[in-house]
Amino acid sequence: MQISLVSTVFNESSRLEKTIADLESQTVKPSEIIITDAGSSDGTYEKLLEWRDTSNIPIIVLQKHRCNVAEGRNLAIRTAKHDIIASTDFGCRFTNKWLESITNPLINPEVMVVGGSFSVIEADQNSLAAKAAYINNNGYNINVKAANFIPSSRSIAYRREVFDKIGGYCEWLTLAGDDFIFGLEVKASGYKILMVDEANVFWGRHVLPIGFLKEAGRYGLGEGEAKSNVSMLFKHLISLTFQFLFIVLLIFNITFYILEKDVNISAIVINLMLAIGFKSYISTFLNWLRFRSEKYNFKVLIFAFYQQQMIKYYYIKSYLKGYFNTSERVVDNSIELKKRLNGNIKL
Repeated sequence: MQISLVSTVFNESSRLEKTIADLESQTVKPSEIIITDAGSSDGTYEKLLEWRDTSNIPIIVLQKHRCNVAEGRNLAIRTAKHDIIASTDFGCRFTNKWLESITNPLINPEVMVVGGSFSVIEADQNSLAAKAAYINNNGYNINVKAANFIPSSRSIAYRREVFDKIGGYCEWLTLAGDDFIFGLEVKASGYKILMVDEANVFWGRHVLPIGFLKEAGRYGLGEGEAKSNVSMLFKHLISLTFQFLFIVLLIFNITFYILEKDVNISAIVINLMLAIGFKSYISTFLNWLRFRSEKYNFKVLIFAFYQQQMIKYYYIKSYLKGYFNTSERVVDNSIELKKRLNGNIKL
Protein backbone atom coordinates (compact mmCIF):
# COMPACT_ATOMS: atom_id res chain seq x y z
CA MET A 1 0.00 0.00 0.00
CA GLN A 2 1.43 3.34 -1.10
CA ILE A 3 0.97 6.08 1.51
CA SER A 4 1.51 9.82 1.18
CA LEU A 5 2.09 11.44 4.56
CA VAL A 6 1.24 15.15 4.53
CA SER A 7 1.68 17.88 7.09
CA THR A 8 1.99 21.60 7.65
CA VAL A 9 4.51 23.35 9.86
CA PHE A 10 5.37 26.80 11.16
CA ASN A 11 8.18 27.64 13.57
CA GLU A 12 8.49 24.20 15.18
CA SER A 13 12.30 24.09 15.26
CA SER A 14 12.47 23.22 18.99
CA ARG A 15 10.26 20.13 18.52
CA LEU A 16 11.26 19.11 15.02
CA GLU A 17 14.09 16.68 15.80
CA LYS A 18 11.88 14.49 17.99
CA THR A 19 9.08 14.55 15.43
CA ILE A 20 11.50 13.47 12.70
CA ALA A 21 12.98 10.69 14.85
CA ASP A 22 9.49 9.37 15.63
CA LEU A 23 8.46 9.35 11.98
CA GLU A 24 11.66 7.64 10.88
CA SER A 25 11.01 4.82 13.37
CA GLN A 26 7.49 3.95 12.16
CA THR A 27 6.73 0.27 11.70
CA VAL A 28 5.00 1.21 8.44
CA LYS A 29 7.02 3.75 6.49
CA PRO A 30 5.25 6.28 4.28
CA SER A 31 6.03 6.06 0.57
CA GLU A 32 6.60 9.80 0.59
CA ILE A 33 6.32 12.77 2.95
CA ILE A 34 5.13 16.17 1.79
CA ILE A 35 5.40 19.11 4.19
CA THR A 36 4.23 22.66 3.63
CA ASP A 37 6.13 25.27 5.62
CA ALA A 38 4.22 28.52 6.11
CA GLY A 39 7.34 30.68 6.15
CA SER A 40 9.10 29.63 9.35
CA SER A 41 11.73 32.04 10.68
CA ASP A 42 13.28 29.84 13.39
CA GLY A 43 15.26 27.40 11.26
CA THR A 44 12.43 24.90 10.75
CA TYR A 45 12.56 25.11 6.95
CA GLU A 46 16.32 24.62 6.87
CA LYS A 47 16.09 21.57 9.17
CA LEU A 48 13.44 20.06 6.92
CA LEU A 49 15.71 20.49 3.90
CA GLU A 50 18.53 18.75 5.77
CA TRP A 51 16.18 15.88 6.62
CA ARG A 52 15.06 15.66 2.99
CA ASP A 53 18.67 15.29 1.86
CA THR A 54 19.55 12.52 4.35
CA SER A 55 16.37 10.46 4.75
CA ASN A 56 15.70 7.19 2.97
CA ILE A 57 12.09 8.27 2.65
CA PRO A 58 11.33 10.52 -0.35
CA ILE A 59 10.52 13.94 1.13
CA ILE A 60 9.16 17.04 -0.58
CA VAL A 61 9.42 20.31 1.34
CA LEU A 62 7.14 23.05 0.06
CA GLN A 63 7.03 26.62 1.30
CA LYS A 64 4.27 29.18 0.99
CA HIS A 65 4.74 32.26 3.14
CA ARG A 66 1.80 33.26 5.34
CA CYS A 67 -0.46 30.48 4.09
CA ASN A 68 -3.07 29.27 6.55
CA VAL A 69 -3.26 25.65 7.68
CA ALA A 70 -5.92 24.70 5.11
CA GLU A 71 -3.86 26.12 2.23
CA GLY A 72 -0.82 24.22 3.46
CA ARG A 73 -2.70 20.94 3.75
CA ASN A 74 -4.29 21.30 0.30
CA LEU A 75 -0.99 22.17 -1.33
CA ALA A 76 0.71 19.12 0.21
CA ILE A 77 -2.15 16.75 -0.72
CA ARG A 78 -2.35 18.00 -4.30
CA THR A 79 1.39 17.43 -4.60
CA ALA A 80 1.11 13.88 -3.23
CA LYS A 81 1.31 10.98 -5.69
CA HIS A 82 -0.56 8.22 -3.90
CA ASP A 83 -4.17 7.29 -3.20
CA ILE A 84 -3.84 6.88 0.57
CA ILE A 85 -3.39 10.21 2.36
CA ALA A 86 -2.26 10.27 6.00
CA SER A 87 -2.24 13.63 7.75
CA THR A 88 -0.61 14.97 10.89
CA ASP A 89 0.86 18.13 12.40
CA PHE A 90 4.61 18.53 12.70
CA GLY A 91 5.64 19.23 16.26
CA CYS A 92 3.68 16.23 17.55
CA ARG A 93 5.24 13.05 18.96
CA PHE A 94 4.30 9.57 17.74
CA THR A 95 4.48 5.97 18.87
CA ASN A 96 6.24 3.78 16.30
CA LYS A 97 2.94 2.17 15.27
CA TRP A 98 0.99 5.39 14.67
CA LEU A 99 1.00 5.29 10.86
CA GLU A 100 0.32 1.57 10.84
CA SER A 101 -2.67 2.03 13.16
CA ILE A 102 -4.47 4.53 10.92
CA THR A 103 -3.58 3.04 7.52
CA ASN A 104 -3.93 -0.73 8.07
CA PRO A 105 -7.76 -0.53 8.16
CA LEU A 106 -7.61 0.96 4.65
CA ILE A 107 -6.43 -2.42 3.33
CA ASN A 108 -10.17 -3.13 3.40
CA PRO A 109 -11.43 -1.40 0.24
CA GLU A 110 -14.74 -0.58 1.95
CA VAL A 111 -13.00 1.60 4.57
CA MET A 112 -12.62 5.16 3.31
CA VAL A 113 -11.63 7.22 6.36
CA VAL A 114 -9.75 6.32 9.54
CA GLY A 115 -9.42 8.70 12.46
CA GLY A 116 -6.91 8.36 15.28
CA SER A 117 -7.10 9.40 18.89
CA PHE A 118 -4.49 11.69 20.39
CA SER A 119 -3.28 12.75 23.80
CA VAL A 120 -0.33 14.51 25.43
CA ILE A 121 2.80 13.28 27.18
CA GLU A 122 1.94 13.88 30.82
CA ALA A 123 5.56 14.19 31.90
CA ASP A 124 5.94 17.19 29.59
CA GLN A 125 3.11 19.14 31.23
CA ASN A 126 5.22 21.11 33.69
CA SER A 127 4.19 24.75 33.49
CA LEU A 128 1.27 26.02 35.55
CA ALA A 129 -0.80 26.68 32.42
CA ALA A 130 -0.07 23.25 30.93
CA LYS A 131 -0.94 21.48 34.18
CA ALA A 132 -4.16 23.48 34.45
CA ALA A 133 -5.10 22.49 30.90
CA TYR A 134 -4.34 18.87 31.73
CA ILE A 135 -6.83 19.05 34.61
CA ASN A 136 -9.47 20.93 32.60
CA ASN A 137 -9.24 18.33 29.83
CA ASN A 138 -9.38 15.31 32.15
CA GLY A 139 -5.86 14.28 31.24
CA TYR A 140 -6.77 14.53 27.54
CA ASN A 141 -8.76 11.34 27.84
CA ILE A 142 -10.69 11.69 24.58
CA ASN A 143 -13.81 9.68 23.82
CA VAL A 144 -13.37 9.05 20.10
CA LYS A 145 -16.47 6.85 20.04
CA ALA A 146 -18.79 9.75 20.87
CA ALA A 147 -21.34 10.29 18.10
CA ASN A 148 -20.36 13.94 17.65
CA PHE A 149 -16.60 13.37 17.69
CA ILE A 150 -14.73 14.82 14.70
CA PRO A 151 -11.19 13.47 14.21
CA SER A 152 -8.41 16.03 14.05
CA SER A 153 -6.16 16.17 11.00
CA ARG A 154 -3.20 15.61 13.31
CA SER A 155 -4.18 11.93 13.07
CA ILE A 156 -6.33 10.89 10.11
CA ALA A 157 -6.02 8.84 6.93
CA TYR A 158 -8.34 8.64 3.95
CA ARG A 159 -8.54 7.82 0.28
CA ARG A 160 -7.97 10.58 -2.25
CA GLU A 161 -11.56 10.08 -3.44
CA VAL A 162 -12.74 11.56 -0.14
CA PHE A 163 -10.55 14.63 -0.48
CA ASP A 164 -11.59 15.14 -4.10
CA LYS A 165 -15.29 14.78 -3.39
CA ILE A 166 -15.18 17.34 -0.59
CA GLY A 167 -12.90 19.66 -2.53
CA GLY A 168 -10.19 19.85 0.09
CA TYR A 169 -9.87 21.87 3.26
CA CYS A 170 -11.64 25.24 3.38
CA GLU A 171 -8.97 27.84 2.67
CA TRP A 172 -11.36 30.74 3.23
CA LEU A 173 -11.12 30.37 7.01
CA THR A 174 -8.71 32.93 8.42
CA LEU A 175 -6.67 30.77 10.80
CA ALA A 176 -8.02 27.45 11.99
CA GLY A 177 -11.05 25.17 12.17
CA ASP A 178 -10.41 23.67 8.74
CA ASP A 179 -10.07 20.10 9.97
CA PHE A 180 -13.29 20.37 12.02
CA ILE A 181 -15.18 21.50 8.91
CA PHE A 182 -13.45 18.82 6.82
CA GLY A 183 -14.68 16.21 9.30
CA LEU A 184 -18.22 17.58 9.15
CA GLU A 185 -18.14 17.40 5.36
CA VAL A 186 -16.80 13.84 5.45
CA LYS A 187 -19.78 12.79 7.56
CA ALA A 188 -22.24 14.84 5.50
CA SER A 189 -20.95 13.14 2.33
CA GLY A 190 -21.98 9.77 3.74
CA TYR A 191 -18.55 8.42 4.62
CA LYS A 192 -18.26 6.46 7.84
CA ILE A 193 -15.18 7.23 9.91
CA LEU A 194 -13.51 4.22 11.50
CA MET A 195 -11.93 5.37 14.76
CA VAL A 196 -8.78 3.96 16.36
CA ASP A 197 -9.15 4.13 20.16
CA GLU A 198 -5.51 4.04 21.15
CA ALA A 199 -3.70 7.38 21.28
CA ASN A 200 -0.57 7.10 19.15
CA VAL A 201 -0.09 10.83 18.59
CA PHE A 202 0.93 13.22 21.34
CA TRP A 203 0.10 16.87 20.99
CA GLY A 204 2.71 19.45 21.93
CA ARG A 205 1.00 21.84 24.35
CA HIS A 206 1.70 25.42 25.29
CA VAL A 207 3.86 26.60 28.16
CA LEU A 208 2.32 30.03 28.81
CA PRO A 209 -1.36 30.86 29.46
CA ILE A 210 -1.53 33.17 26.45
CA GLY A 211 -0.81 30.20 24.18
CA PHE A 212 -3.98 28.42 25.33
CA LEU A 213 -6.03 31.62 25.06
CA LYS A 214 -4.85 32.35 21.52
CA GLU A 215 -5.56 28.75 20.58
CA ALA A 216 -9.14 29.06 21.87
CA GLY A 217 -9.42 32.30 19.91
CA ARG A 218 -8.27 30.64 16.68
CA TYR A 219 -10.79 27.83 17.08
CA GLY A 220 -13.55 30.27 17.93
CA LEU A 221 -12.74 32.49 14.95
CA GLY A 222 -12.76 29.59 12.49
CA GLU A 223 -15.97 28.07 13.83
CA GLY A 224 -17.63 31.49 13.86
CA GLU A 225 -16.65 32.19 10.25
CA ALA A 226 -18.04 28.77 9.28
CA LYS A 227 -21.18 29.36 11.39
CA SER A 228 -20.51 25.93 12.90
CA ASN A 229 -20.42 24.41 16.40
CA VAL A 230 -23.06 26.89 17.56
CA SER A 231 -23.81 24.59 20.50
CA MET A 232 -20.33 25.29 21.93
CA LEU A 233 -20.91 29.04 21.64
CA PHE A 234 -24.23 28.84 23.50
CA LYS A 235 -22.77 26.49 26.09
CA HIS A 236 -20.08 29.03 26.96
CA LEU A 237 -22.45 32.00 26.76
CA ILE A 238 -24.99 30.40 29.07
CA SER A 239 -22.30 29.36 31.53
CA LEU A 240 -20.77 32.85 31.80
CA THR A 241 -24.19 34.54 31.92
CA PHE A 242 -25.41 32.30 34.72
CA GLN A 243 -22.18 32.85 36.63
CA PHE A 244 -22.54 36.62 36.32
CA LEU A 245 -26.19 36.56 37.44
CA PHE A 246 -25.31 34.23 40.32
CA ILE A 247 -22.71 36.68 41.65
CA VAL A 248 -25.03 39.69 41.23
CA LEU A 249 -27.90 37.95 43.02
CA LEU A 250 -25.56 36.67 45.74
CA ILE A 251 -24.47 40.24 46.45
CA PHE A 252 -28.14 41.26 46.53
CA ASN A 253 -29.01 38.49 48.99
CA ILE A 254 -26.12 39.35 51.30
CA THR A 255 -26.96 43.07 51.17
CA PHE A 256 -30.65 42.35 51.79
CA TYR A 257 -29.82 40.25 54.84
CA ILE A 258 -27.47 42.90 56.26
CA LEU A 259 -29.99 45.71 55.80
CA GLU A 260 -33.26 43.90 56.58
CA LYS A 261 -32.05 41.19 58.95
CA ASP A 262 -34.15 38.83 56.87
CA VAL A 263 -33.83 36.49 53.91
CA ASN A 264 -35.58 36.54 50.56
CA ILE A 265 -36.44 32.89 49.95
CA SER A 266 -37.34 33.37 46.29
CA ALA A 267 -34.05 35.14 45.58
CA ILE A 268 -32.08 32.41 47.35
CA VAL A 269 -33.83 29.69 45.33
CA ILE A 270 -33.06 31.52 42.08
CA ASN A 271 -29.47 31.98 43.27
CA LEU A 272 -29.13 28.25 43.78
CA MET A 273 -30.61 27.53 40.36
CA LEU A 274 -28.10 29.89 38.72
CA ALA A 275 -25.27 27.89 40.31
CA ILE A 276 -25.59 25.51 37.35
CA GLY A 277 -23.38 28.00 35.55
CA PHE A 278 -20.48 26.61 37.61
CA LYS A 279 -21.07 23.04 36.41
CA SER A 280 -17.74 23.00 34.55
CA TYR A 281 -16.02 23.93 37.81
CA ILE A 282 -17.40 20.75 39.36
CA SER A 283 -16.00 18.68 36.48
CA THR A 284 -12.62 20.35 36.87
CA PHE A 285 -12.67 19.75 40.63
CA LEU A 286 -13.50 16.06 40.15
CA ASN A 287 -10.70 15.76 37.59
CA TRP A 288 -8.33 17.41 40.03
CA LEU A 289 -9.27 14.93 42.77
CA ARG A 290 -8.22 12.10 40.46
CA PHE A 291 -4.90 13.70 39.57
CA ARG A 292 -4.20 15.44 42.87
CA SER A 293 -0.53 15.17 43.81
CA GLU A 294 2.46 17.34 44.55
CA LYS A 295 2.53 18.19 40.84
CA TYR A 296 -1.19 18.87 40.57
CA ASN A 297 -1.59 20.81 43.80
CA PHE A 298 -4.25 23.26 44.98
CA LYS A 299 -2.57 26.13 43.12
CA VAL A 300 -3.05 24.22 39.85
CA LEU A 301 -6.76 23.76 40.64
CA ILE A 302 -7.30 27.48 41.25
CA PHE A 303 -5.43 28.39 38.09
CA ALA A 304 -7.43 25.78 36.15
CA PHE A 305 -10.63 27.61 37.18
CA TYR A 306 -9.19 30.93 36.02
CA GLN A 307 -7.82 29.55 32.75
CA GLN A 308 -11.12 27.86 32.00
CA GLN A 309 -12.94 31.18 32.36
CA MET A 310 -10.50 33.04 30.15
CA ILE A 311 -10.64 30.36 27.45
CA LYS A 312 -14.43 30.67 27.34
CA TYR A 313 -14.14 34.44 27.03
CA TYR A 314 -11.55 34.26 24.22
CA TYR A 315 -13.58 31.63 22.38
CA ILE A 316 -16.82 33.65 22.57
CA LYS A 317 -15.14 36.91 21.56
CA SER A 318 -13.42 35.30 18.57
CA TYR A 319 -16.49 33.28 17.55
CA LEU A 320 -18.61 36.43 17.38
CA LYS A 321 -15.87 38.22 15.47
CA GLY A 322 -15.82 35.39 12.93
CA TYR A 323 -19.61 35.08 12.80
CA PHE A 324 -20.03 38.73 11.91
CA ASN A 325 -17.10 38.78 9.50
CA THR A 326 -18.38 40.81 6.55
CA SER A 327 -15.73 39.64 4.08
CA GLU A 328 -17.56 38.65 0.90
CA ARG A 329 -15.41 35.55 0.55
CA VAL A 330 -16.16 34.34 4.08
CA VAL A 331 -19.89 35.15 3.86
CA ASP A 332 -20.38 33.44 0.49
CA ASN A 333 -18.43 30.33 1.49
CA SER A 334 -20.19 29.98 4.85
CA ILE A 335 -23.55 30.09 3.03
CA GLU A 336 -22.39 27.42 0.59
CA LEU A 337 -21.08 25.29 3.46
CA LYS A 338 -24.43 25.51 5.24
CA LYS A 339 -26.21 24.36 2.06
CA ARG A 340 -23.88 21.38 1.73
CA LEU A 341 -24.34 20.35 5.33
CA ASN A 342 -28.01 21.27 5.75
CA GLY A 343 -30.13 18.23 6.45
CA ASN A 344 -27.10 15.96 6.61
CA ILE A 345 -25.40 16.98 9.82
CA LYS A 346 -25.97 19.38 12.66
CA LEU A 347 -23.81 22.51 12.56
